Amino acid sequence: MKKILIIANPKAGKIKKEKFRNLLYNEFKKQFSTEIIFTEYKGHGPEIVRKNYDNYDFFVVYGGDGSINEIARELLYKDKPLGIIPGGSGNGLAKGLGIPFKTKEAIEIIKNQKIINIDAGKINEDYFFNIAGIGLDAWISKDFNEKPLGRGIPPYILYGFLNYIKMPPFLSEIHLEGEKNKIIPETLILTFSNFKEWGGNTYIAPTASPTDGKLDLCLIEKFPLHSIINLPKLFTGKIDNFKYYKNYKFKKATIKTPNPQIYHFDGEKGKWASTFQVEALSLALKIIVHRNINY
Repeated sequence: MKKILIIANPKAGKIKKEKFRNLLYNEFKKQFSTEIIFTEYKGHGPEIVRKNYDNYDFFVVYGGDGSINEIARELLYKDKPLGIIPGGSGNGLAKGLGIPFKTKEAIEIIKNQKIINIDAGKINEDYFFNIAGIGLDAWISKDFNEKPLGRGIPPYILYGFLNYIKMPPFLSEIHLEGEKNKIIPETLILTFSNFKEWGGNTYIAPTASPTDGKLDLCLIEKFPLHSIINLPKLFTGKIDNFKYYKNYKFKKATIKTPNPQIYHFDGEKGKWASTFQVEALSLALKIIVHRNINY
């Protein structure tokens, strides 16, 4: 019988710890030998994986994109796969993998054990599996982490509106391998996408694929206020029809800005920098996906 370790963020979702523990034991007991560990602080997840790596056949994380990131980066280029039970606000990575947000349905995905390899990304010293970014989405992530107003999509919308008003656009110099430098005088959003959406059905990279060995660089330049009526295209997968949007596929990129900018990786606040080295890590992570997923 395979041994499974479930690493759960106790702040994720709405299920009480004991009820959640009993649910998982009951669902998995016929197929797996199961243990559950709840994280106690930020950064605890990777410690749990390192300490227990040799004792289990695969790992499952319960949480949002940030919790998934912590566990996934410890499994890069290793033979043991990762399963996901979504418990975050946006759940962009889970959505891209076809994993349902309902706990029992997500458990069924893990039981079925369809395993594939997906790409990952790296921005400076931080890894990401869904999306990283500079500009407006990084400021939104910063506020969401520093000034929590609750869970769900509404805080993201509020922070997006407030930061659109106050965040000054910035000059960015973009160098992609094999292409001429691009100078963007008024950059608003610069994201590096492995999957199609940030989360919450907002599609910033409609053509992204997590198995093509590349990332999508998605650029939105500052636009006049009247063009804001085009932003619903983020929810329809048609943002690539927006005049101020551009998309480039790349393996390695260097971004430079005159003044330091903050970045995010999978919604986690990164450091301030004025040079950003971004690269795609081809098929670097084994992960359990919905049996009908094909990229």
